Amino acid sequence: AGGPRPAEHPHHPPRNRTDAMGNTPVPFEDMYQAFDAFLNLQTGNQAPNRANAEGKANANANAKGKGNAGAEKKNASPEGGDGAKQDKAGDGQKKGKKEKKAKGDKKPAAAKEEKPTDVAILDIKIGKILKVENHPDADGLYVEQIDLGEAEPRQVVSGLRKFVPIEQMQDRVVVVILNLKPAKMRSVMSYGMVLCASNEDHTQVEPLVPPSDVAIGEKVTFEGFSGEPEAVINPKKKQLEKLFPDLKTTADGVAMYKEAAFMTTKGPCTSALANAWVR
Repeated sequence: AGGPRPAEHPHHPPRNRTDAMGNTPVPFEDMYQAFDAFLNLQTGNQAPNRANAEGKANANANAKGKGNAGAEKKNASPEGGDGAKQDKAGDGQKKGKKEKKAKGDKKPAAAKEEKPTDVAILDIKIGKILKVENHPDADGLYVEQIDLGEAEPRQVVSGLRKFVPIEQMQDRVVVVILNLKPAKMRSVMSYGMVLCASNEDHTQVEPLVPPSDVAIGEKVTFEGFSGEPEAVINPKKKQLEKLFPDLKTTADGVAMYKEAAFMTTKGPCTSALANAWVR
């Protein structure tokens, strides 16, 4: 291996040989120099490639880092970004809940206490019929002008025409409810109701009879039931209808509400009809 190089063939001139890369080979004194040159050549070619690859990788990493940093900077806001917005939204919701709770803490206004539906809601007085006429448009009705101790007589329409002759109605003392809602009875206004006793099948009807010497305009009272009457009985509440089942006459003909008599300072109001309904 360490001997002299063989001579070129005398009949062939030396050839100009090149390697795969187009480089002209350099003559070496021995195989060791050639091997060392080969190693140096491989190392020299790989080093630049490795350096270039590492440089590109570092450049890409730097570019990516800058991009991420830019994105983070762009997404970040002076108030702390989305986190701050969520905090603000949360604060707003808490504030809204507190305000709703504060509003909800308000107690509802107390409902107006209604009077019990008993006979005390009625304004009942003693009156005298000053004038009575047949209703112009109804065969069963009278139109009466009644003195109740007021400034003027009160007009009342009564369904007594088929039960009581007109001459018995004139100057008659009667018991009247004053605080019913005014109503038109076949084109004629009525401002009250004359209370009467009636049998079960409504074939007999007659007005209640006050004591003979009672004062006109006196209020009828009921023991155990006191208080101011309603200004106007509301027909929508069916208050009068609720009272009717407890308005009757006794076997002796005394007009009663439950266990309380229709009472005046001169005694109770009565009827010739016993065990009858009072309407």
